[in-house]
Order: sequence, then structure tokens, then C-alpha cells
Amino acid sequence: MTSKPVRLRVAPSPTGYPHVGTAFQALFDYIYAKKKVGQFIIRIEDTDQKRLVPEAEEVIYEALDWLKIYPDESPMLGGPFGPYRQSERLPLYRKYAQELMKKKKAYYCFCSTERLKEMRRAQQQQKLPPRYDRQCFHLSPAEVKKKLQSGEKAAIRMLIPENETIAVNDLLRGEVKFDSNLLDDQVILKSDGFPTYHLAVVVDDHLMQISHVVRGEEWLPSSPKHVLLYRFLGWQEPRWIHTPILRNPDHSKLSKRHGHTSIEWYREQGYLPEALINFLALLVWNHPQEKEIFSVEEMIEYFDFAQMRFLAPIFDLTKLDWLNGNHLRLLTLDELAARVKDWALRNVKKGDGEVIQNSAPVLEWMDADLESFKDRLALAQDRLKKFSEVREALEFYYQEKLIYDREDLLQGYNPPEVLDILRQAKKALEDLQDWESEVWEKSLRELADELEIKHKDLFMILRAATTARKATPPLFDVMLVVGKEKVFQRIDQAAEFLKGQR
Repeated sequence: MTSKPVRLRVAPSPTGYPHVGTAFQALFDYIYAKKKVGQFIIRIEDTDQKRLVPEAEEVIYEALDWLKIYPDESPMLGGPFGPYRQSERLPLYRKYAQELMKKKKAYYCFCSTERLKEMRRAQQQQKLPPRYDRQCFHLSPAEVKKKLQSGEKAAIRMLIPENETIAVNDLLRGEVKFDSNLLDDQVILKSDGFPTYHLAVVVDDHLMQISHVVRGEEWLPSSPKHVLLYRFLGWQEPRWIHTPILRNPDHSKLSKRHGHTSIEWYREQGYLPEALINFLALLVWNHPQEKEIFSVEEMIEYFDFAQMRFLAPIFDLTKLDWLNGNHLRLLTLDELAARVKDWALRNVKKGDGEVIQNSAPVLEWMDADLESFKDRLALAQDRLKKFSEVREALEFYYQEKLIYDREDLLQGYNPPEVLDILRQAKKALEDLQDWESEVWEKSLRELADELEIKHKDLFMILRAATTARKATPPLFDVMLVVGKEKVFQRIDQAAEFLKGQR
């Protein structure tokens, strides 16, 4: 007996920028499909016509492509089980809704929106569970026929059996049981002919031969309805995997109001796709070798749903920054520079406001002198956490006039003392034949001893004078990249600043 092929899908709605939750679901779909030599499918759930956003579907493809989560079948690629947009599959949903009617597992509902609202209000006042009262279920066939012939609009509701325990076998949670008496007779086909999620997802997953359904745990309460629809239609259920909801560090649900949810935001900020993937995986899964930095290829080799945690994962940007910094340090300097340029080009083309302000200068520096830019980038590579920090990290190299902080320059000394220190440091450097960091360091340490000040104090004063920063890469490496002439100019600038501070 041959086993069925492994097929998983992600089914986003084109209602705006794709959420990191979409990437989270798609990642595990993709990884497991590749591990089992199966197929990963993108299906577009566009039946909520009122919420559709133009071009949002294209943005979904672009986001997943950036993450290197590539589908085997999709609306763009096609495939043997298309079409892959739900709005193009409406006759199929009507067909199966009618089949459920014939089996007496569904019925017409003619209730107006106003009546349903009033019914819900009364149920709330009586502290009853929100369920349809089945008024239309009790209509006679003649009454139903008369309403339809008179042109009344009708939705179709599934008929939930009474007094039954419905089991959902979830790969993460085991068997989860539901009391059918607490379930609503769900609308499965709206009066406009469009299906609700509940009918469409079951029909599509069956016809597309989806073997494993991976979705957020917010859909777990709806799962018994889906189990019933599979049973009513005589179909085999897929394997269910309900992943935990992503949460902020304060344990609130990750949402547009709380936290950064758009994949686009992470791209604009300059996170690497491989780092974001690594981070999403670590939220619910551990590498068997306890590695925190790993590739998609390693995930494909080692991942299994049985190892997945289902406790609420914390979406901690500090951890993502740390991971991204580690991935940045895995790049060669040429790779890093190329990816910084791609990031800056895209942001200048597509971004606005702060995004462009952070990116445009970087592009200008690269275009002006790429080799000098790379020398400066090399010194920052160990400190960078994301590309949006590149401008801040390198800006002091390109500034003609530095903006000094008095206390940073003084380091606890008085202005005349620091002016003398700067004068003597400049002279010591001017007297050197070789412009090399080891030679400067030796000379300046000797100067500090002569002046009877701490080596650290001299270096901090020089750092402030030549960069206007408290913290930089190693001072002498920075001075080498800044260049001899500009180092002396900046020491003079700092001295002029202090003279004005007396």
C-alpha cells in the first residue's frame, strides 16, 4: 500500500501587507514538504471581497520569495489542482453546499442581519452561548420553496448534530474534544454565493489533496466544524497541526497594535531573510544539536512536527537582533556590501520618510567610493545588528564637521588640560614615519606615560576628537580608515570647539 504524498499549503488573504504569522506558518509547511519530498502550495483566500487590497497578492508572493519559501504550485505557477484563488472556485463551493443540502447536513437560512443581531443581543442578556436558534431549519419544504421563488436571499448553514463529542486529533496537542451542543450552525455559503472560510477550506484542502493542515491555534475552536464537514462529505481528514499564537514580551498577542507584524517592516529595517527564518523556527523548535544559528537546509534535515513546542512563543526583537548580527558576521565583506546595496536601493525606491533617510546616504557613499565604503563597513561588521544601523555606524567617517559633546572630550579633565593633550598627541602622530596602528599605539602609550594620565583617558579623548563618538570599532583601526590628514583636521576641530567652551 503506497502512502499518500505529503502536501502542505499556506493560504493568506490579500488584505494588506503579509503578517509575520503568515511567514511562520509557511515556513513549517515548506520545511516539512521538502523534508518529505512533497509539495508546498500557495492558495489565495480572497472570498472576503470587501477587505481585498489591490496588489496585496503580489506583495505576498514577493515576501515569501524574499524569505526563499518557494511554492511548487500557486496562482502564479499554476498546477494540477487549480485554480488556486478561491474567488475562481465559486462553482465548486456551491456544488458541495448543495450536496450537503441533499444529505440533510445543511439548510437554507433567510434571516436578516437585523434579526441575527437581535437574537445575539438577547442571548448575551441571558448569558447563553452565541448560537443560531434554527428558526429557518424548522421551515417546511413548501415554505422554503416559496421564499426562494419570491427571490428572498438565502445563506446555507451546516447542521451541527446534537449531544455529540467531536474529537480533533492534533499532532501537537493530541486529542482535543468538543461538545457539539456548544457549536453554532455555521454559515457555509453566504447569500451572495461566496463561501465562508469553513466550507472553502475543507473543499479546497480535500480537492488539492492537502495531507497536513498547519494553521494558528485560533482556528482550533473551528476545527470540530471542519471535522464534521469532512465526515458529512465522506472525505478523509488531513493531519491537523495548530501552531501557538505569537506573543509580545508582555504576553499580549502579536498584532498591528502591539509589535511589528508586517514582513515588509523587517525587510525595510534590514534583517536578513535567513535570520528571520532562523528566529521564527526557534520560537517553537530546537535544533537537535542545540545550535541557535542554523540554515533552512538543516531544518529540512532535522525538523519534525513531533518536536514542536506549543506553549505561547515570545516574539522578542532583542533575540532577533542578536541572531541577525550573527548571520551578518557569516557573510564575506563583498557579500555584506552587496546585500547592503540591495537593501538601500529597494528602500530608496519603495520606502518613505525614515526608511529613505536611513538608506539614501548609504547608497550615496557606496556610489561615491565603494572600496572606501567597504573598508569602513568591515570595521562595523562585528557591531551591526541590521542594515538600518549602517548609516549611524558609518556616518562619522563622511561628516565634514563633527558635532562634539563637551563631556566626552574632557573625560573629567579641564579644557586647558585637554587642549594640551590634543596638541601633544597631534605632534606625536605627526612625528611618526609609518602611518600604522601598531606604531601609533606605542607612541601614544608613551605619551600618556609622559603626561601621567591613564592610557584609556588619552584614547577616549582621541576617539571623541576624531569621531565625536563614545564607542567605535578599535580606535587605531578607525584612524587608519579616516586617514592621516583628516585625523589631524579633526583634532584641530576638537581643539577649536574646546576653545569656544572656556
